[in-house]
Amino acid sequence: MSAPEAIATAPLWRREPGRFLFPLGVLLSWAGVGPWFLLGAFDVGIHRGVFHSMAQIQGFMMCFVAGFLFTALPRRTQSLPPAAWEMTVALVAPVGLTVAAWFKLLVVAQACWGVMVLMLLAFACRRLFGSSAGRRAPNCFVWIPASFTIAIAGAALIGVQRGLGVDWFWIHELGKMLILQGMLLGLVIGVGGLVFPLITHGDPPGDGAPSGRDAWLRAGHLLAAALLVGTFALEVNVSARLGLGLRAALVGALLIGVGRIWRVPKVPGWHRWLAWGSAWVIPLGYAVAAFDPARKQAGLHMVFVGGLGLLVLAVGAHVVLAHAGYQRTVRARNWEAPALGLLILVTVVARSLMILRPEYRQESMAVAAAAFLGATLVWLIFVMRRLLTTPGPDEAPAP
Repeated sequence: MSAPEAIATAPLWRREPGRFLFPLGVLLSWAGVGPWFLLGAFDVGIHRGVFHSMAQIQGFMMCFVAGFLFTALPRRTQSLPPAAWEMTVALVAPVGLTVAAWFKLLVVAQACWGVMVLMLLAFACRRLFGSSAGRRAPNCFVWIPASFTIAIAGAALIGVQRGLGVDWFWIHELGKMLILQGMLLGLVIGVGGLVFPLITHGDPPGDGAPSGRDAWLRAGHLLAAALLVGTFALEVNVSARLGLGLRAALVGALLIGVGRIWRVPKVPGWHRWLAWGSAWVIPLGYAVAAFDPARKQAGLHMVFVGGLGLLVLAVGAHVVLAHAGYQRTVRARNWEAPALGLLILVTVVARSLMILRPEYRQESMAVAAAAFLGATLVWLIFVMRRLLTTPGPDEAPAP
């Protein structure tokens, strides 16, 4: 059986993984943000910053990462869909991580995350470099295994620091940055080389050749990944402003060059503008953080919420609806897209005010959490009310 036939005949949960992983990610984001809303609005509970960051980044976002890779890589490389055990790991590990983090079982939580990262690394490598793939991936996809390797290196650094003592705590900070930021940035750059041209212009990149100029291009991507890691080392050990500023410039240049975000969207569909705008917010957020490193959390929340968060929601909606047969919907001007964008904007502003105006911290926390919960609810309305029905004849592509 050929790979396309294997995808077409696979059970729904393996054929269209986003149907299951994306909504799960949204539910995990509610677990991460819900306590902040209760604390800010009703003064109920306690501040749980570590749980919040783990649930949002290693739970919510990892579900979207897995859902996208499980969908895009087999189709692009003409290889097999995820196996049942791989889907099981992708569905169980983020839930286990979030539950363990809530009970402060951080070792268990990170073990769940580590299993998922290793599984995704192996899944990507088999489809990008294995002999069974029927088609070569774009050169920029070398960022995918590189990004997971960056995360694994970050985890190793945290382990090394524990054996060295508190005098080497900067190694722990570097490892944490590689896990929470480096992996996601690398994935955005690598996957963005396909996603942004495809979603905004219907213009996907070509396949990479095994040798010649394409081999040099892949080497250049790996060098850029090393430079990205270097910006984190500079931030923790030399100058926060220098590290953040160089990261803003590097990520911005890569998204412009690889993702071609200098072109405004031409394909109809308002969610495409959200994806395009979120790409610009990522380097902008790092530039804001570099301007005032003492309050860099305001800029970093631009990166995480207005950049990465909005990006995974916009792209996730496109992927799951397009593959479910809603071709006309993804080319329409739906009210959910501008509502989602507005609520994410409110989230970013309110979350930044928690840093910039600490006297209004609790009120800003309540507004930020409520707006984010509202944004994800809008996303669920946009996606789930269509997935629970069968596409009608009006969903056929327009002539």
